[in-house]
Amino acid sequence: MSGKQDLSGGAAAVYLRKSRAEEGLETDEVLRKHREWLVECAQRHGLNIAAFYPEVVSGESLYARPQMLRMLEAVEAGTYDAVLCMDLDRLSRGRMKDQGVILDAFRDSGTLIVTPDKVYDLSDEIDDELAEFKTFMSRREYKIINKRLRRGLQRSIRDGCYVANAPYGYKKAVTGRKPTLEIFEPEAKFVRLMFQLYLGGYGCVSIAGQINAMGARPHRSSAFSRSSVAQILRNPVYIGKVVWDRKTHVSKNAGGVRRRVAVPNPREKWTVTDGLHPPIIDAGTFRRAQEIMDGRYRPSRQDGTVKSPLAGLVRCAACGGFMQRMVMKGEPYLLCPRKGCCASAKFALVEYSVITHLTPLLEGLTLRRPQQSAPSPLQDAVPAMEKELAAAARQKERLHELLELGEYDLPTYRERMEAVSKKRRELEARLAEAKRKAGRPRRDPRQDGIQNVLSAYWAGGPPARNALLHAVVDHIVYSKEKKSKPAEFQLEYHLR
Repeated sequence: MSGKQDLSGGAAAVYLRKSRAEEGLETDEVLRKHREWLVECAQRHGLNIAAFYPEVVSGESLYARPQMLRMLEAVEAGTYDAVLCMDLDRLSRGRMKDQGVILDAFRDSGTLIVTPDKVYDLSDEIDDELAEFKTFMSRREYKIINKRLRRGLQRSIRDGCYVANAPYGYKKAVTGRKPTLEIFEPEAKFVRLMFQLYLGGYGCVSIAGQINAMGARPHRSSAFSRSSVAQILRNPVYIGKVVWDRKTHVSKNAGGVRRRVAVPNPREKWTVTDGLHPPIIDAGTFRRAQEIMDGRYRPSRQDGTVKSPLAGLVRCAACGGFMQRMVMKGEPYLLCPRKGCCASAKFALVEYSVITHLTPLLEGLTLRRPQQSAPSPLQDAVPAMEKELAAAARQKERLHELLELGEYDLPTYRERMEAVSKKRRELEARLAEAKRKAGRPRRDPRQDGIQNVLSAYWAGGPPARNALLHAVVDHIVYSKEKKSKPAEFQLEYHLR
């Protein structure tokens, strides 16, 4: 640890991100271990942890990492004295431009970077150069790894044996020194059951409920849903095929933040070839399932733009997942895609209620007074002004004594007395103004954001409305009982 700064009692944040060397391990388990190690590191340095930022997405670009963006905003505002991470390359090993943005935020705000091995103070020339060198080497290593992976990917695609992550029902294997898949029977039996039930007339929601009850669990969530079952039923990998070009990555500007989003390609744009792995489902069964799905579902119209003003904001009170906008019988509804959760409601009613309830929230922030445990600068200044005013009073008395002792003649006395009296009048005016302002309700910085939402919300389209809400609302918890009236739902707000 650097001895240049005393960290004891400082406010800190913890940034958690899995490295490429830990690929293949469960993200939750890796981040849990890192959290324990960094909490212990914070205790050693006497830091008080104020927030955790666990990054569960893997994005090369800075703008594809939402937790990093949230943390950088707080760092630039000077919220933390230090940020703890496992190593500098966890902050950024992507593009050089992104590395510069991240290091500049820490350098300009004076925020320290604390790792288990070292404390980096970027205001120190040696630490600054060391941090830049380490991020440069990390970037170089990242490019070498990516180049090697691209070459391997091209060979695998050419040979028809490309394997990224083993899909449900398979596990990774090697055939003749080539990576491929082999059937994993504990999961494959559920894949066969899904196709069997679907051909028997069951829908994806019913199938998800049945296999969840039988103990099946997907790889990346706690339970199967309608969408995860539909993805399996649509996946040609289960008849021995290898597929790529399923998505196109496009850049979008949302709320001034440039980000890349994945847009699904239509099936005719997929590239499909024979793989080296064995099929779980025969081609006839798969073809019949596709015919049924084509008759039941409309093709996705997702083009990377936001169509719901409440996208990524409203969570179901029962399961914690995000609610979705879905058109049923020609009218949009807000519903939870998981069976048995909160009852749905008309989307227009929920959206109107969200905006309507922001007005009392704004008034509540306006009336909030400063807490006694955290005095404002004006409150701190009042005792100092009172002390200065008392000193001026003593100075006035001293002038009387000096006049009586003959130290001052009358003109000098009058000149000095006028100066002291003027100083007292100024101090009394400043003291009265400080007391008046210190007693005012504290202006919450979120007030301007909510006011912007209320004044501009209905003038914009869904993307603009969504960006306005995301600027002030972290999330909203939605709850509604079954068989209740259309507008009998509850919304619990969590502001940023």
